[in-house]
Amino acid sequence: MKKIDRKSLGDIVISDVFEINMLMDFYKNLLSVKQQKVLSMYYDYDYSLTEIADQLDISKQAVSNNIKRAELRLRFFEKNLKLVKNFMEKKEKDEKLKKLFTELRKEGNDKSKEIIDEISSIIFDA
Repeated sequence: MKKIDRKSLGDIVISDVFEINMLMDFYKNLLSVKQQKVLSMYYDYDYSLTEIADQLDISKQAVSNNIKRAELRLRFFEKNLKLVKNFMEKKEKDEKLKKLFTELRKEGNDKSKEIIDEISSIIFDA
């Protein structure tokens, strides 16, 4: 999976936030309800460990442990299932194809433009 710029954001890094959010989009339902809640509070709503601990009535250490375990599980799922990697690769290929179709449309005659539009709609609108 591609990483984005590593600019500091407190004690976490933007690329880590991006990575975890992507992983959560694909694998969140495979985590326990508590892990989902803790990760959501931490990454989506930017709660501190102390705020999460207070909200859930658990220790700050328990929050930290839950976050670490959940992150490990998300990365484990991606390592084995590769859904995010495959999604990103498909998205990249789609963009390349769209650019190629655009170039072909510019170069072709009316009939070839119709065919290109039909192929494009089958591929991208399906």
